[in-house]
Amino acid sequence: MKKVKITLEEWDYTCGDGCCYSYGTKMYLDGKELEHPDPEVDDNNYVGMNVDTALLAVLKELGYEVEIEYK
Repeated sequence: MKKVKITLEEWDYTCGDGCCYSYGTKMYLDGKELEHPDPEVDDNNYVGMNVDTALLAVLKELGYEVEIEYK
């Protein structure tokens, strides 16, 4: 069985005057930052925020074509 290492890195940011706050989760597979599976929707800073996005990113990086069905 092949072993892979998935790293989740949470981040947050508050602007200088405190009026805005943002947060997210980056994902890494064996040390490589994963690309968001749909970069037109969001960027890499949010890959780990949703299960479906995280699964797509990991499986795509591993070479799989993925279709997720919602029920």
